[in-house]
Amino acid sequence: SSPSSFSYEAPHSFLSAKWVQGFPVKNIAFINSTTICYPCGNFLIFVNMEKKRRTVLQCMNGKVGAMATNIPYEVVAFSDQKLKPSIYIYNFPSLTKRAKLKGNAQLDYTLLEFSYSGIYLASYSAIPEHEVTLWNWETKVILCRRSQPGMEVSQMTFNPMNWRQLCLSNTNFVTIWNIERCNTDHYFKPKPINLPTEDGTFIKEFEGLFSQGLKDPFYGPILPLSAVAGLVGIEAENFRPKDHFRPLLHPTAHCWNSTNNLYVCCEEGHILFINGENLLVTILSPSPGKKCNYTIKDHISLQASVKNIVFSPDYTQILLLTENGSVFYYTFGEKPKIESILDASGGNIQAIDFVTLGNQYCMSISLSGEFYIWLIEDGSPVSRLCLKTEVNDMACCPSSLSVAVGTTAGYMLFLDISNLQSPRLVHKILLTSSSIQHVHYDQHGLFLIIGTSDRYIFLLSSKASETFRIIGFTEVSGNILQICTVCVWGTNKIQVMVLEESSENERSKLEMFTLTDEILADAAKYSNERGRLKNELFARTLYEINHPLTSAVLDFDCEKIYGFCSHVPYICTYSIPKKVFLYIVLKIENKMPSKHYGTGMLYLSYHGQWLASTAKDGILSIRDSNSLEPFARARCHSYPGKGIQSIKFSLDGQSILVNGKEDGALATKKEIKEFSKKKKELKEEIKTLTKTIQAMMNENELASEIAQLEQQEFSLDVEEMERLHDEGEEEVEKIKKETEMENLAKKYLCHILKEECWHSMHIKGRSLKSFRGLLEVKNFPMKARTPEELEELETVLRLRKTEETEYKLRKEIVEVQSTALSKKDPEEEEEEEEEEEREKKRESNLINYLLGSLSSELGADTSMLYNQLELHTREEKINQIVLLKDIIYNIKTEFNKDFDIVYQQKELEIARVNERNIHIQGIITELDLGEQIWQPVFEDCEKPERILVVEDHEIKVQRILTPWEKEQAALTEALERERRRLSQRDDVRRRALMDMMGGVLEVKKEDILKMVIPQPACMAKPDTLWTEEEKKIIKEYEKKVKDLNEEREKYKKSLDAELRKLQNSIEETTQIFDGHLGRLFQRKVKCDMVINQEELKIASLTFSLLLDEELLTREIGLNGFLERKQKEKKFTTDEIYKAREELDAYRENYGSFLIEDKVLERGFKKEFAELQGHLVETLYKQYKRRPRPPKQKQAEVASPFGERRGSVQIQKENFAQLMNGMEELDNPINMPEGIEPAVWMHFCDLRRTKVESEQKVKQKALVMLEMQAFLRKRTEDDEKVQMDMEKVFQELFILQEEKMHFQLDLTVQLLLTQGQVELENFQFLFNFRDSILINRVIIEDINSIIRSQGQKKVTRMVESKDFHKGIFQIEWEHKKMEMEMEDLNQKAWDIQMLFLSRDRQKFLKEPNYELLIGYQIAMMEQNMAIIDKAHKREVEAFKKLFKQLGKLITQRDLANYTLSCELKEELVTISERRKICKSLGSKLTCEKIAMERYDAMLQQQKLADISRSQVEQIAILQAEVERLRMKTFPALAQM
Repeated sequence: SSPSSFSYEAPHSFLSAKWVQGFPVKNIAFINSTTICYPCGNFLIFVNMEKKRRTVLQCMNGKVGAMATNIPYEVVAFSDQKLKPSIYIYNFPSLTKRAKLKGNAQLDYTLLEFSYSGIYLASYSAIPEHEVTLWNWETKVILCRRSQPGMEVSQMTFNPMNWRQLCLSNTNFVTIWNIERCNTDHYFKPKPINLPTEDGTFIKEFEGLFSQGLKDPFYGPILPLSAVAGLVGIEAENFRPKDHFRPLLHPTAHCWNSTNNLYVCCEEGHILFINGENLLVTILSPSPGKKCNYTIKDHISLQASVKNIVFSPDYTQILLLTENGSVFYYTFGEKPKIESILDASGGNIQAIDFVTLGNQYCMSISLSGEFYIWLIEDGSPVSRLCLKTEVNDMACCPSSLSVAVGTTAGYMLFLDISNLQSPRLVHKILLTSSSIQHVHYDQHGLFLIIGTSDRYIFLLSSKASETFRIIGFTEVSGNILQICTVCVWGTNKIQVMVLEESSENERSKLEMFTLTDEILADAAKYSNERGRLKNELFARTLYEINHPLTSAVLDFDCEKIYGFCSHVPYICTYSIPKKVFLYIVLKIENKMPSKHYGTGMLYLSYHGQWLASTAKDGILSIRDSNSLEPFARARCHSYPGKGIQSIKFSLDGQSILVNGKEDGALATKKEIKEFSKKKKELKEEIKTLTKTIQAMMNENELASEIAQLEQQEFSLDVEEMERLHDEGEEEVEKIKKETEMENLAKKYLCHILKEECWHSMHIKGRSLKSFRGLLEVKNFPMKARTPEELEELETVLRLRKTEETEYKLRKEIVEVQSTALSKKDPEEEEEEEEEEEREKKRESNLINYLLGSLSSELGADTSMLYNQLELHTREEKINQIVLLKDIIYNIKTEFNKDFDIVYQQKELEIARVNERNIHIQGIITELDLGEQIWQPVFEDCEKPERILVVEDHEIKVQRILTPWEKEQAALTEALERERRRLSQRDDVRRRALMDMMGGVLEVKKEDILKMVIPQPACMAKPDTLWTEEEKKIIKEYEKKVKDLNEEREKYKKSLDAELRKLQNSIEETTQIFDGHLGRLFQRKVKCDMVINQEELKIASLTFSLLLDEELLTREIGLNGFLERKQKEKKFTTDEIYKAREELDAYRENYGSFLIEDKVLERGFKKEFAELQGHLVETLYKQYKRRPRPPKQKQAEVASPFGERRGSVQIQKENFAQLMNGMEELDNPINMPEGIEPAVWMHFCDLRRTKVESEQKVKQKALVMLEMQAFLRKRTEDDEKVQMDMEKVFQELFILQEEKMHFQLDLTVQLLLTQGQVELENFQFLFNFRDSILINRVIIEDINSIIRSQGQKKVTRMVESKDFHKGIFQIEWEHKKMEMEMEDLNQKAWDIQMLFLSRDRQKFLKEPNYELLIGYQIAMMEQNMAIIDKAHKREVEAFKKLFKQLGKLITQRDLANYTLSCELKEELVTISERRKICKSLGSKLTCEKIAMERYDAMLQQQKLADISRSQVEQIAILQAEVERLRMKTFPALAQM
């Protein structure tokens, strides 16, 4: 259930707000010229700026949402933030509820606005309905509403001069909402404003749905971009191309002026001027030289940015609301001044407490460190101190006037408040690097207990003389939720309880330990050298509860614990066992429903008899600590504001200090109804507490004064160093993360590129380069065809085969039928067959130009392709594209096969060249030629897979080795050194081989060039000393040298010949390969040409398909637009019909009122028919007399919008003044002579009735004019919709024509060779004996000359034709002027002979003749309507009379029939009696006849008397009917 669903009625007492402190967050407004109001949490705060007095109005259903004020009526409207919220309207200053409005909003009203004058209120609700509603707040009726989904509104204002205009704005739009009225119905008609761009220009309205009528001769119709984009419906209508998207100005605020115009301020610094009638926008310039400019007269400098500006009702002051909630007012005048009303603390209140030893002051501290001291009586601020640090908790010492403040940086700040007007910071301690969450004093004020966010509890001395010495610290097993202390009376023990956060097993832990006075005397005994408290000396005990708690407090007897359950809405009590163990599980003793929503907290009063509970629902409940029954309950804050942050009891229990968590409100609750019984019970306990506090005060007075600032205040700012170090670490971490993200992005991009361009390729792209030259041939990179593509191709091929088979069968059937019908000779049939064969042969010999490509020359199968002249349907085009893609795929595949063969050939050639190069390298080395060997290699483009592998030589930076790699490298290096050391040992075998055989065991032929014959030793001596033996040795040596040189020369020549042979072989093979590569290149060029031809056909078909889709999309979009317009047309037609019906009904009602008014005037003389004629005339003149309207003195009002009065109020005032004037006319002093008082009173009543009737007629006439204007506007809207529909019909007609033309006009691709001559009827020439070869340049020159001459001739002909046209035109104009001259002469003659009647003279003299004629026509129409109505009544009367006469005739016919029957019987009787009479005699007969005649005469006389009386009655009735008719209908004759 929601938090607002809980309700409680206190049985004994209730609480109310004594005062509320807070600062405006949303808006602020004037309620009168001296009082402002603003919402804060659950309250509306009214501040009298002159008397500095505050008044509070509490919203009982939650947090205050939107707010607005109405100064003329002195009312304030606000909404509550809850599900299905309401709007409340209260009077000021009585603060009584005037109205409650219930609308359709589901979540919240974000904006409220009163009309400048009148009884209208506009509201705006955001998500989910986005609805604007207009209320008549006096009658609590919704006049109209309209929803705009997705429209977020930040400001809403009424036009002060016209309540029927409403402006809604946001940072993206400005919209004027006109309120139109038809009798009692109201309608919203929004009109958006076209905002300029940031550079001050206006974007021309883009008609995205309608085409511009352009057409390309080749590409077809140029459709709107919305159709090209494939958009339909609303998206197509709202589509704008990229060029039309330019950043617009962003409105931030707007206001109206006294001329119905609008000023809009934008983020970019521009000020816009908007005309309220035509909605034209003008950008005002601060430059004085320009036409539309403005001048800055004064400027105000504030420390914070301004959020809202409000003018006072007399426009002599303005309110300035800043972002942090401060309020200033600026007074205009010769010496303008600015003063502060509210100085915001710059953040929500974080902690509160009462000042020690008294019930007069309290204090609060905000999150940003703003410390305030308040007066409890009225909430006025006493002093302020800014700590400039982020704060978590605060507590006031019970034994001294000092305050402990815990910060998020781990510091403890101590304030001296002995002088309440100037508190000061006296001491500062750094306890921990974590945040300080809890600051708590025991009731005696001996110890300061501090809880941190890293689960540590610090114990400090509360004495300032000891500079708040740190006694020690301890650690708990969980996060600290609450710390509670209880002083055990009669002992020096203080029991401390710590509630820890629930563990994973959903159990709460409570740790309790005991403090004594001995700890202060010998603190070292109770802690070790590091300051950790010794648990065994504090009687530390752990308690566990089987369910989680969010708050727990200890009662004053230390016998039970109160706990607020987390998962269930219960408050439970737990008994503490007397036997103490290290680990105890507590059980529930009593539980009571909390009647709260969400997690909550518990607080115990100073006397221990009251238990306060709070939760996220913002409700404060006061309970009896024994029974847990609540006896007081109040909604202090709201659930949207996250409920209550904390509460504090005053020492006397008369006040409760409450602060909200996020709504920034600080409230003090006072007791309205006395706790009669409770107070009596608690007085004794309060006296005991008073004595204890007095003892604490005496002890505090004996302590020394607080020392001045210490030396450590001037030491190095360690905080700044830590901050800079942390910032550096954060910057390094940020750069590291950015680098990692960049590397990750590059890796991802590399992965995408490899997947798309390499791994996904079935045939990877590569090149082949020639050995000699720059020729390069690339293959076709190809992806493998997917199963879907293969299936689609198979389907198309089956379909084409079926179509071909069907076509052949149909052709055979037709041929068989034709041969059966017309039998031909065998000779003729043979001739036709020969002709068909010749035709087929000729067609096969000719190039198939209609195919559009040379794919058949490359071996592609084109038999399945459609004829280009038969591609009409969409399916055929799609199938053709599939077939063309298959042809392209096959061409590429065949070429790639040839490419692979040549590639393999190059690999073989390179391998052969490498083998030969090895031999060549050996020859060059032996011959010592020093030549460079040509070594062919594959480049990267030929082996692209090498690009994906990074070689070691490509890495330019030093590689960073892992520790394992470093160990492996060191091990490898050690093994290499050992191997070298072993290899350098003395090897006898190797040394002997080197000395004796030159390092080899056999001398090869290839080593002949290396052979050297050693010189004999005797050659070192001179030749004169040689012996014979030595000479023989020398000769042998010379012979060996000669033979060796000859062998060397022969070997060199053989090596040189072999070298040339190898080089020629390499050259020949590479040239052969280059030739193969050239032919492959030619084939590649032809393949590219064919592929481009096929792709061109695919592009043409794709374009035709795309154009077909665009045309279809265009048609769907136009039809959708037409449907919407038809619905809109139906809606406008219904509106017109409804408005016309209402107007006719109202006109008839107005006519009846008008007739009654005239009847009153005509029946005046009949009312006084008994008076003399001159008296009646005198009274009639008095009857026509009306009081003069009083001259309304324009009161001097400072407001530019004049006096704040609504139209209804003005009408009431005017009617009251008229009635006052009638009372003066009704005075007996104005009674003519000869008139009796009774007659005069009757006359006054008639005149008053007549005046009231005239006022009603005037009001009815105004309403009827308004209804006529409404009908005229609806008619204009209907005509506009009709024009749009006609435009759509025209577009659809053009689209159908373009679609038909597109389906018939096909794009065909033809193959034409350069220089080909096109002849008619395919008359090709095959004999060119008489032809000569001429350079085409000559022909082109001659053609250009002929073309230029022809152009000149055409130009001359056009000029001649235009000249002749000019002659004819001049002649025609001459004739026209002659005829006009004759017409003017005739008109002049007619004017001279014109007879001016009285009507024509009136037309010429009367300036407003049309108005006069209109008035006469209106009067005649009214008379005609009256006559028509009377005629209809007479016709109805005659119809009734005709029916009556018909009935009478029927009755007479029945009577005649009866009489005829009786007559027959009588005739029989007469005949019988006649016979009897004849038999009786004539005497009796004569007597009988005489008697019958006598009776007939008597009957005739009676009938004559009856007829005469009836004639007289009919005459009387006719006279009465005529009199009634004349009384009912006006006579047209002159009276």
